[in-house]
Amino acid sequence: MTTLSRADKVRLLRELTLGAPDVFAMRGENFNKLRPEDSDDSWRPVYSPVRDSIIELHLAGQVEIGSYPMIPVDRDFPQIHWIAADFDGKRPGCDWERDVQRTVSFLHETGCTMLVNLSRSAFGAHVRVLFKEAVPAWLARRWMQAWLEEAGVAHAVDNTELDMPTSFDRLIPPQDTLLTGLTKNNQRRPGNLVGSPLNAARANGNNGATLPLSIEAVLDGDYRPDGKHWEHTIHALDSRSWGRSELMDALIDSPGTPDLNPPSSTHVAAGGGASKINLPVLQGDNAYLDFTLKFCEFMKFMASGHDQPYHLWVALASQLHRWGEDGRRAFHSISQLDRRYEARETDRKWEQTADLRPMRCDTIAGSGWRCPHLEDVRCGGAKTPSYFYEHVSYEAL
Repeated sequence: MTTLSRADKVRLLRELTLGAPDVFAMRGENFNKLRPEDSDDSWRPVYSPVRDSIIELHLAGQVEIGSYPMIPVDRDFPQIHWIAADFDGKRPGCDWERDVQRTVSFLHETGCTMLVNLSRSAFGAHVRVLFKEAVPAWLARRWMQAWLEEAGVAHAVDNTELDMPTSFDRLIPPQDTLLTGLTKNNQRRPGNLVGSPLNAARANGNNGATLPLSIEAVLDGDYRPDGKHWEHTIHALDSRSWGRSELMDALIDSPGTPDLNPPSSTHVAAGGGASKINLPVLQGDNAYLDFTLKFCEFMKFMASGHDQPYHLWVALASQLHRWGEDGRRAFHSISQLDRRYEARETDRKWEQTADLRPMRCDTIAGSGWRCPHLEDVRCGGAKTPSYFYEHVSYEAL
């Protein structure tokens, strides 16, 4: 067993979770150790570099921290040092162990460097691909999405003979770009976080939760921590060989016909900011939302009264955040049409998707539903359902 000093362990976790240098995440239940006025159970950003002493507290299980992977070197094309697939084993009917095993098997064939750790509940896992240098987030996301689809785990219903719901929750980061605008505390919006592994309290209380696992064991379907989590961490960090050029080559070689072009720059401030227009129908405070719900084919499909695939549900939330609380009410209203609707779970997903950019129409087409107007002029160049009303010609409806 590898013997490491506290300083060694801090350095390794810092390198493993390398992300935005100006912000880290802390779980609210731990704030009473640092800020007694903030002591609920939610994650929140701390706008400062994470100190070694905080990492030590995390490793000792006294607090829980996380990182924001997107580095804002470029507003439209932020970079990342790693990308992770999150598998949630608490979803009814899914087999997260099978999904992770399939994912690791498919990714292993590409030669990329991976680290797998159990999620904080121990009912699920994170599959993290590590890069030797910072790479564009859009490039890593596009490549990994292609391989998750090839593995048959990226949709609500697999393309495999087992035909069961997938445990795949999302990619981290779940967006290509960062939102502009400021938070209510006048801080930049950092994107989505992921909890850091190697937390002692979680590992001791939840059968090794957050501990890195042996890749060879995972390939055999074995998710029992073997006590060599630091060795697995060191091996993953030392084995990194992919940078931007290798990732681009891997995308070119990925299944299907991958899009090699970066996403177009359609950056908007958080909360909208579109200029006012005179809609020909449905005037009032909710005119833009009402117009979108009535005429956008994606919104109409989601509100058509049948159970919806999970990834389309996430895509729906990503559109409706543009309208704040009105969007939340619409999200609940549409979600209630699904037999599996639970108000608490819907609120949880709403909060989890707060920093998602609206999912593009062409991305939605790869998630199980294709708009009949995707390749025609009806929507006037709109790239996402939430910007549909800005582009559409009323005469074309």
